[in-house]
Amino acid sequence: MAFVEFHSRATMTNEEQRQKNLQKLQELTLMDDDFMNACFNGYPELAEFVLRIVMKRNDLHVVRVETQRTFTNLLGRSVRFDIDATDEKGVEYDIEIQKTNVGASPKRARYHSSVKDSDLLKKEQPFDALPETYVIFITERDVLGEGEPIYFIERIIVKSGRPFNDGEHIIYVNGAHKDVATELGKLVHDLNCSNPDDMFFKELADVVRHYKETEEGREEMSQIIEELINDAVTEAVAENTENNRTEFALKLLEDGTYSLERVAYLTSLPVDKVRELASQLVG
Repeated sequence: MAFVEFHSRATMTNEEQRQKNLQKLQELTLMDDDFMNACFNGYPELAEFVLRIVMKRNDLHVVRVETQRTFTNLLGRSVRFDIDATDEKGVEYDIEIQKTNVGASPKRARYHSSVKDSDLLKKEQPFDALPETYVIFITERDVLGEGEPIYFIERIIVKSGRPFNDGEHIIYVNGAHKDVATELGKLVHDLNCSNPDDMFFKELADVVRHYKETEEGREEMSQIIEELINDAVTEAVAENTENNRTEFALKLLEDGTYSLERVAYLTSLPVDKVRELASQLVG
């Protein structure tokens, strides 16, 4: 299998890198988590729009949204939430965008939920003070493999089937299911669409158009892309665990800017491992 070799960023001038970033910007969709994070940051109404469709609730009102928020447990293991939001009733949401199955495993959903709980319960508060939480994975593929457009995961009492009612909820949105006859299908279509003119929802098209078609938005996004890449390099080196390095290597390969050797160098993974990851993306 042939692999495409990309120019190393180290050989580019600042202007060449800026132009490459702007070119890549036109290819991005809201399923590219870095692009989605930038589009949603500071826009609670946009998170509200997506959550209303996913949750099938028109009465849901988001009052706070923050992207790329980092949480650290007591042992120092950190996790970064793509979109962290709160509604007016105090319900907490973590929305994760995942283009690969590696980052959307059920145990990662479990961990995200537990980290959020540990952050939400303050000293001396009773356990009943924990708010409801939703961890929502929007995935490019059908990670759970049952062909459903959306999966709602709840704990139950096995014998009776009665809900356990612990307030923890996990949702998987199947990004491979694009039935535009439904609101959810239209949302999935728009999340996978690079051209705002082809989107169904004006709410999403307007913000994508801002970052892709206005000079102010393009310049802002070019800077964001650079900052996110630099931050990711720093974080991957700092945490230095194989799972984190593998996930980061996949992002670099999807970005398409780095050679396989450069990805191996940045992530401290063997070149053969990076080549294997690259084959998964193009296979």
